[in-house]
Amino acid sequence: MTMRRMKRALLVIVATGCARGGGVASDASQGTDAEGIDAPAVDAPQTDAPDLDAPMIDAPMIDAPIMIDAPIMVDAPIMIDAPIMVDAPMVDACVPVATQLLLNPAFDATPRGSGWVADPIDSSFPIITSDDGPPEQTAPYKAWLGGIESGDDSLHQNVTIPANTTQLVLTGYYWVASEESATTSSVYDTAVLALVQTNNTNIATVLSLSNRSETTAWIPFSFTFAQNLSGQTVRLRARSSNDVLNATSFWFDTLALTATHCP
Repeated sequence: MTMRRMKRALLVIVATGCARGGGVASDASQGTDAEGIDAPAVDAPQTDAPDLDAPMIDAPMIDAPIMIDAPIMVDAPIMIDAPIMVDAPMVDACVPVATQLLLNPAFDATPRGSGWVADPIDSSFPIITSDDGPPEQTAPYKAWLGGIESGDDSLHQNVTIPANTTQLVLTGYYWVASEESATTSSVYDTAVLALVQTNNTNIATVLSLSNRSETTAWIPFSFTFAQNLSGQTVRLRARSSNDVLNATSFWFDTLALTATHCP
């Protein structure tokens, strides 16, 4: 029999006792009431017990937000900055380019002589010409210095060297023919191709030619400048000088002044 049924049985007995006799009923009532009153008191905590357990159910839920803090540890993306720092030098890294700096380097542009300043021995014989001499290395024109006795020729062009230039190279061709004796050991006529300051102070001599430098064909040359000329404006100049007898001719063609630099 369950506790709840036993309680009902006791209540029935008590009720019957009261109907049958006052004294007995009184005693039974006192004894029964004591138990009857205590029974609900005992049951009350049992009924409340589930309510007491409720906070225990909430306890895990209270802890759950604490676990939400775990993503805060996902600050690892801060490490993503490291690749950015690694990439920065790669973005800024120099990719060198080669730039040819001369205007009309082969002397073939029109109008004739564009980009160059000429100072000939005789103005009726321009320095940049297709007249006489050997065939042009690149047609239709070449630069012809000398060829006339007792006089000097010069030809120049100013150029600005790019910033961050790591290499500067002059290339081209020359040809020399002289009326002087091929067996002479003396120098009578000369020509110099050089890079100079704009005030004509010498920076570097590229070619130093004379009546003893005769050729029978176009001779290629290449000259790398040792000086750091980044950002400077300089002058490429060819100059010849002939004495009073037996002229020497100096021809130049297909020049290029090439700078390797970071743009």
